[in-house]
Amino acid sequence: MNKMLATVALIALSLPVLANAASFQPLGKTGMGGAGVALTTDSFAGYWNPAGLAFYDKPFSSKFNGGVGININSALADDADKLGKLDFNSLNNLNASSGLNAADAAKSAGEAVQFIGILKDLDSRGGALMVTPSGALAFQYKNYGLGAFASSEMAVGVHNVDMVNIMPANNGTTITQFATDIGAIAGRPATPVFSNAQYAAIISAFSGNTAVVDTLERQLAASNKTGLSSDQLAQSLVALGGALGGTNTSIDNNATSLIIKGLLLVEVPFAYGYKFDLKEFGQLGVGGAFKVMMGTTYGEIVKIQDAKGSDKLVKKLNDSKTDSTTVGVDIGAVWRKELPVVGQTSVGLVIKNLNSPEFDNPKDIPGKTKVDPQARMGGAITPFSWLTVAADMDLTKNKTLSDGNDSQNFGFGAELRPFSFTALRLGMYTNVADSGSGPVGTFGISLGPNWLKFDLDGAVAFKSATFDNKSYPREAKVEFGLSTMF
Repeated sequence: MNKMLATVALIALSLPVLANAASFQPLGKTGMGGAGVALTTDSFAGYWNPAGLAFYDKPFSSKFNGGVGININSALADDADKLGKLDFNSLNNLNASSGLNAADAAKSAGEAVQFIGILKDLDSRGGALMVTPSGALAFQYKNYGLGAFASSEMAVGVHNVDMVNIMPANNGTTITQFATDIGAIAGRPATPVFSNAQYAAIISAFSGNTAVVDTLERQLAASNKTGLSSDQLAQSLVALGGALGGTNTSIDNNATSLIIKGLLLVEVPFAYGYKFDLKEFGQLGVGGAFKVMMGTTYGEIVKIQDAKGSDKLVKKLNDSKTDSTTVGVDIGAVWRKELPVVGQTSVGLVIKNLNSPEFDNPKDIPGKTKVDPQARMGGAITPFSWLTVAADMDLTKNKTLSDGNDSQNFGFGAELRPFSFTALRLGMYTNVADSGSGPVGTFGISLGPNWLKFDLDGAVAFKSATFDNKSYPREAKVEFGLSTMF
């Protein structure tokens, strides 16, 4: 037995080097901070940890669950909304050398400066916009489990940032010719946009041509629709000054693009758990699940000029998709013992997707979408009949469908049962792989007797982000469920 446990632990510890895994979706356990590996013994054990079936409470249980979440990571959604504020139908509209009169050329150049600032922000901060709907219907009979668990990850990320083709002018246009195009006249605005230090850096980048810089500063003072900071605008002008007359080419040719990827995964596990009596050392449950996995992958490359507005990006998620089916294997273990003071204590470990199942990608996305193994460990104690405390930790750093945005969650929570028909949950989790994500608070309530119980759970991040030009929690989720057991 000790050799078996050591083998499982060594496998788990070796997994963090693997890549391309989707994030672990805590179905049905949001209110507990996403902790359920050592705790789940009902019909959802087939998803969370099949070893939990060895400790079933009632001979039969069934549960229906549904939910949706959103994760607005870093700059992308905000930058997409800023693009939507600029007046251009195509990148050619940002070209001040495309036969416009001087006033319109200056306006186009001002918007081009803001466009360059957005590109620089995407290049430095990247970001992702993820939508995660989910659902499940599961059954448990004694130590057997069967169900259908739907989890999904829809992500919009940065595919390519082009900082070469950024001139709001024709190829080879010099600073002198650009000054003529925009009708450059010296004289700063009454309320300057830039500090003296920023202004000096911009003048240097434009080879001392104060008339061009002053004209662009007046334009930005009159219209900064995107709300870029003076520092961002100054960096944009420095980049533009270095591009004019050099090897950079027209903004018409800018190839910046975003990538939309998604995976809707329906798992149908056939799960079984078996319990060993270790006498004074407690009890050990082991289990496994063989599952049919039906995956729908989504994928599309979107040109930057077609990405004006984060709401439009979300709508594009369904434009291109491919269906495929494969199989997967999960294994797990749960140790349980009654300990002094802390009461019933459980420790669980699950390794999901041992065989690294793969799914076909749509035509725009090369290769396949692979769900690599995920290892998760958890513990739970029940010091009183009315209180349970639990915590879970991802042992693997799971790469999400948005490149550069990993998921490795640590979560904990407590459930209080003041009455036989009521349970209250409170918890928190955080993504330790993303230092900027911040903590997410969770909560939940259950009402009703065991034969028909209603669950409502939610999660809200303490940090905020911008989506569709409005401020929202950076991460949020809501789940509801109906369950029965007897």
